[in-house]
Amino acid sequence: SGKTTTAIKLAGFLKKRWQKTPFLIAADLQRPAAVKQLQVLGEKNRLTVFVEKTKDIQVVVKKGLAESAAADVIIIDTAGRLHMDEKLMEELKQVADISSPHEILYVADGMTGQDAVNSSSAFNKALELSGIILTKMDGDSRGGAALSIREVTGKPIKFMGTGEGITDFELFHPDRLAQRILGMGDVISLVEKAQD
Repeated sequence: SGKTTTAIKLAGFLKKRWQKTPFLIAADLQRPAAVKQLQVLGEKNRLTVFVEKTKDIQVVVKKGLAESAAADVIIIDTAGRLHMDEKLMEELKQVADISSPHEILYVADGMTGQDAVNSSSAFNKALELSGIILTKMDGDSRGGAALSIREVTGKPIKFMGTGEGITDFELFHPDRLAQRILGMGDVISLVEKAQD
């Protein structure tokens, strides 16, 4: 679903839009190359990424938090799955226990259907999500999955990824997505991009 890229986009958005100092912790220890991907994207976009060479999620998160004193916002990129996995859920609960996060955001591919709906519901039951980020909202799907995910989790959609670039990320506006689903286009977002 583009979870690691979304972590970088969120950090870039917070830095540019709200002048925050983001600090990313590379804690996706399940997917090969996820840590390296976050590191490379962080360097490319001048964002601080904490990396610890271990497979112990608790060590990574604790050391990362200890190193993050100068940051306004800490983003922990954790492992994710489309299916429920007891080991993964236990790992994510450990991360939440250690970090006491203000937000737990579920990253969902805007082009997927029932899989994302089932997965978001399961993650919400296990972790109590605070919101959702939809990715790949630049495609033809128009975001119909957004309605289903919002319905089953009861959680707000907070952001949308709208392309490949780091700046292709924006706050979620339900009225604009509704116009898009109905095929009416999103003129307001176009005007905002032109203003930027």
